[in-house]
Amino acid sequence: MFNHEKSTYTEGDVVEAGIKTTENGTLARELVAENVEIEFVFDKAMERKIMWKCDLHILPPLSVLFVITFIDRTNIANAKIEGMTTELKMGNTDYNKALWILNIPYICLALPSNILMKKGFVKPSVYLSGLMFCWAVCVIGMGVTKSFQGILACRFLMGCFEAGFVPGCSYLISRYYKRKDFSARYAVFFSAAVLAGAFGGFLAYAIEHMDGVGGYSGWRWIFIIEGLMTLVATVIGLLFIPNYPEHCRFLPPAEKKYMLRMLELDAGPSRPDHYNLTVVKECLFDPKIWLAMVAYFGADTAASSIVSFQPTILKSLGYTNSQSQIHTIPVYIVGLAILNICAFFSGYLRHRYGFILFGACLGVIGWAVELSVPNTSVGARYFGMFAIASSAYIQMPLLVAWVSNNMGGNAKAAFGTGFVIGVGNCGNLVSSNVFITTETPRFRTGFRAGLALTCVGIAASTALELLMFHQNRRRESGKENEKLGFSEEALGDLGDEHPNFRYML
Repeated sequence: MFNHEKSTYTEGDVVEAGIKTTENGTLARELVAENVEIEFVFDKAMERKIMWKCDLHILPPLSVLFVITFIDRTNIANAKIEGMTTELKMGNTDYNKALWILNIPYICLALPSNILMKKGFVKPSVYLSGLMFCWAVCVIGMGVTKSFQGILACRFLMGCFEAGFVPGCSYLISRYYKRKDFSARYAVFFSAAVLAGAFGGFLAYAIEHMDGVGGYSGWRWIFIIEGLMTLVATVIGLLFIPNYPEHCRFLPPAEKKYMLRMLELDAGPSRPDHYNLTVVKECLFDPKIWLAMVAYFGADTAASSIVSFQPTILKSLGYTNSQSQIHTIPVYIVGLAILNICAFFSGYLRHRYGFILFGACLGVIGWAVELSVPNTSVGARYFGMFAIASSAYIQMPLLVAWVSNNMGGNAKAAFGTGFVIGVGNCGNLVSSNVFITTETPRFRTGFRAGLALTCVGIAASTALELLMFHQNRRRESGKENEKLGFSEEALGDLGDEHPNFRYML
């Protein structure tokens, strides 16, 4: 948020993200980078109308596509218990290899993809849909391959193409909403992943009955049918994913002009939309980005553990294949509900850290239960799955929103979200290597690693909160006002280092 020393506020005014709104909601005065005071008519009715249109045109297509994406990424867990490892004669660690090989290109290419997407050489609909088409072919390839090496090749290529999808969607959503509104919208988008976990289990349960159809095993049909669904979904992306706000077609000119000005004021006086040496240095050496990435890393370990090994863990507790698939569904549904409740109140209260800490504490409880409770207590072990899943799904979207909220300018926001999501996905590498088949059903190495990394995530998010709280106090006391003497160009490149910027805690 921004404070502006030359603005005059009267009792009853609400200062929010750089816009001064009087109680009757009619007038806002703002100081921009050029130190020129201008008037902005703040129309609450128009803003609600614009936000409703944005919600209707942005979130549904992206959420539908994310459901498909998540199913494609995680269907290997369902295929495993349906006989994939046996038919392909995979060794004890081969399944783990098939998991982590996807994450190598995913981690390496997420950030470059986001920077490339920000350049805008093609429309977001073409870029994101093109990625989907490519990995859909890879998913189908997994269903027809005759060897474990084929699985590895397809998974690696999937990682290359999937790397840019989630960071790209996150960046596109952030371009349409004010900082306080972004968390709830991103949570709705991220809910698609949780819903996909439930739907994927149900879909795998239905498809397994196709075993033998066309001479293919049931696990092969899981990949083939879900890959074909992704091919169809690319048409949805091409037709319905909107362009960036400056070029969107679903708003008439007057509403588009209002929205762009509103977002400009929300961004504040320093909003670099380009990359130069100053901006790149801010991105690479910003401790906020690194701390958020560490916290995301801990949460992602929990999420990927649930996604990749929940059916296996449930089966080891005595459930049949079908029961294991069905019992994954309630875990995701509960996680979906808790995620949206936390995201709503986080946006309403304009606060992130407390909810992230709550989610992490749930994870500590879940991991501790899995470590300490014997296999005979099936209900308690099942509860642990609920706690771990809810922990991950609370933290991950709120961490992305937290980073996006506290990056000054589109250039840094694209870098920050891409870096946190991309590098933070190293949690997949951990989970794919610590759940060792020979440790079934206790998986002590996996559960200990999850508990330890959740604690590391708590430390990182707490350090991030304290850092931004300290910076806000320094700026409120005027200790960074000497930066206001910088040149106009230098001030424009400061981003969230601008002395008038206030971090959302």
